[in-house]
Amino acid sequence: MLVKKVKGENMVKTRFKWKFADAADPVVIKELAAGAQVSPVVADLLAKRGYKTTDAVQSFLKADPQTIHDPHQLHDMDKAVDRIQEAIERGEQITIYGDYDADGITSTAVMYETLQAVGAKVNYYIPNRFKDGYGPNAAAYQRLIDQGTQLFVTVDNGVSGKDVIDPVMAQGVDVVITDHHELPEDLPNAVATVHPQYPGSDYPFAGLSGVGVVFKVAWALTDEFPAELLDLVAIGEIADVVSVADENRALITMGLQELRQGLRPGLHALVEAAGLNESHLTDQDIGFGIAPRLNALGRVADASLGVQLLTTLDEEEGQRLAAQVEAANQQRRQLVDQVMVAASTQARAAENKDQPVLVLLGHDWHQGILGIVASRIREQTGKPTIVASTTGDGQVAKASGRSDDRFNLFTALDAHRDLMTAFGGHPAACGLSFAVDRLDDLRSTLRDEAAKQDFDWQQPAPLFLAGQLKSQEVSTQLFDELQKLAPFGPDNEEPVFELHDVHPTKVRTMGKDNSHLKFMLPGKQADVAVVAFGWGDAAQLFAAQGGQIDIAAKVAINEWHGQRQVQLMLVDVRVHGTMILDERTAHLRPDHFQSAGEYVVYDERLRENVAPHVGVTHTLSPTAARQLDLAGKTVTLVDLPDSLTSFKQLFDNDSGAPAVVRLLLASRHSAYLSGLPTRSDFAQVFKFLKRYSQLQWPGQRLAMSKYLKMNEERLNFVIQVFSEAGFVTIRHGVLNLQPTSGKTDIKQTTRYQQQLARYQAEKTLLYEDAATVTQWILQCLKMN
Repeated sequence: MLVKKVKGENMVKTRFKWKFADAADPVVIKELAAGAQVSPVVADLLAKRGYKTTDAVQSFLKADPQTIHDPHQLHDMDKAVDRIQEAIERGEQITIYGDYDADGITSTAVMYETLQAVGAKVNYYIPNRFKDGYGPNAAAYQRLIDQGTQLFVTVDNGVSGKDVIDPVMAQGVDVVITDHHELPEDLPNAVATVHPQYPGSDYPFAGLSGVGVVFKVAWALTDEFPAELLDLVAIGEIADVVSVADENRALITMGLQELRQGLRPGLHALVEAAGLNESHLTDQDIGFGIAPRLNALGRVADASLGVQLLTTLDEEEGQRLAAQVEAANQQRRQLVDQVMVAASTQARAAENKDQPVLVLLGHDWHQGILGIVASRIREQTGKPTIVASTTGDGQVAKASGRSDDRFNLFTALDAHRDLMTAFGGHPAACGLSFAVDRLDDLRSTLRDEAAKQDFDWQQPAPLFLAGQLKSQEVSTQLFDELQKLAPFGPDNEEPVFELHDVHPTKVRTMGKDNSHLKFMLPGKQADVAVVAFGWGDAAQLFAAQGGQIDIAAKVAINEWHGQRQVQLMLVDVRVHGTMILDERTAHLRPDHFQSAGEYVVYDERLRENVAPHVGVTHTLSPTAARQLDLAGKTVTLVDLPDSLTSFKQLFDNDSGAPAVVRLLLASRHSAYLSGLPTRSDFAQVFKFLKRYSQLQWPGQRLAMSKYLKMNEERLNFVIQVFSEAGFVTIRHGVLNLQPTSGKTDIKQTTRYQQQLARYQAEKTLLYEDAATVTQWILQCLKMN
């Protein structure tokens, strides 16, 4: 759910299309719960995911090491091992050519430790993101050759490096490729290419990350299962968001168990710096705590520090390196915040409104954080996004792209390599460079590719819900039960539950820029916190009344100073009916006009002042509002209507109800506070005028007000009613009582009826509490 501040867009918009899993057989659930000794909630989830027998469940829950495949089944594994062993025997200089992300760093560390252990003469090179780019770099390879390298072993890269690797091989320097990225049509002529998806190979699982492939090489090279390396495998695989099925589930599970031992001084220090509980590390801790910190090195510093951190045996060095990693992570955060401002503005620009795939271009945007920005823009807009930046003369841009399951970025760009100077990646993430004068061609190509893939960015991605929960059912015990299904990731998604018709309390924003949100729901023994990262703009919605709010959330745990407290992590929100936002104010401010939608203004002069803030087409008179279809829109009532009838007429048409009615209801004068004159008030003024004639008006109004002990506004209103009824005349500033014949009901005068209507509008809309106003408005909408 997004709460937008972009003019012309609806305020309430779900991020996903919610889909419930098919109900499981109650008999199967009962049998699984008893046989596998799990709770009914976990048994239900397992049954929905296709596990029908106790044996299948126990095999899944234990992450059976027997599911880990023989490394020799990987394509060219034996060739790779033979060439590496030959280099070791000859004392050749082996250089591991790695990558600067967490998968590449852990891959390098695994290969480095393995080759050191078997007595190889080995070093490693992590390319610089800014100087070398992704994958094999010709100049870097040549420098390393000049320095004595006789065998290159690539890790987490290489398959897209034909233009570099083939000339290296032609020099008589061998290259062994270990990689997992998408395979181009034309592969390098390396000594061996170890890849789980190599064409024609029969390896049974395609989902290994770079470090997973390297782990298999280490296993085959030593002829022993290297369990002590599984902690690094878990980090790399989780960081690269690979499938958590088949052998990856066992590798990651066993790796997490290894990580909890805290045997690596550098990792131990980094876990401590991240504020994580080492003995209870989860896949979420790695994905959101450790992996981003390692990735930060390649983005803003030197990724080689990451290999040093992972492989050091010295505690002091581990502490020092962890501090450097933490500093890089803080710098990365600041850079992301800076670039996001400009990138978000571009994404919302008119020329991008109908673009299914965004290509955003900046100058001197830090190239290390382009992928993070692309990911966040994709989340904001629902569109696959490529974020690019130029430096220097601005002729060539480097870029990172992010997508989701609805649109394959790799397929879209792979057939158009002529538009780019470099390209590689996955279906959901890619890196590329291109000449800026090809930008329009690139955008046009992506638009055509979106059509080919039948991609509609306006159709939200599906969100599969595991079931329904009540906030009273959320507990630490439930969290612990759900963790039996972990580790989570693609093909074993963390369960997301619907909480139906919630009533948030204590809604507040968090973070230095108030971009995050927290609210409470009633729990069994204490309120349960709901944390919503990036949802700060939705604070008003959660504090609103009226419509029904359903939330989709994950069950999580908050650990602080040794205390464990269950909480919910918000994933999405769905709103039914009309939400009423109570922002009633006596003084209008510019920030009142930042929200999207239609603005109804009763006072013509005020309408002229509002129009520049929200646009003429969105500034409506009551008459214009009645002619507009307001269904599903956000409607802001800027000032108080003259009557309740006038308010009801706004929605008295054939259109549906608005999604949001936002109440400002500014009013300069208060009929309610002045009060309606009583019969006694009218009589008192009449008697005074019979006694004193030739009153200067309005010159003597204040004196008369003080004498009668009646406020000026009420007195002035009485005189206006008397004037309409013919009781008085005001000529040339002189007020006189007029002789009358017969009886006149002053309460039937137009002026009195107008004031009465205004009084009732104020009483109902301004001076009742929020709940009462909400119910009155909802009743009006229902009646219409």
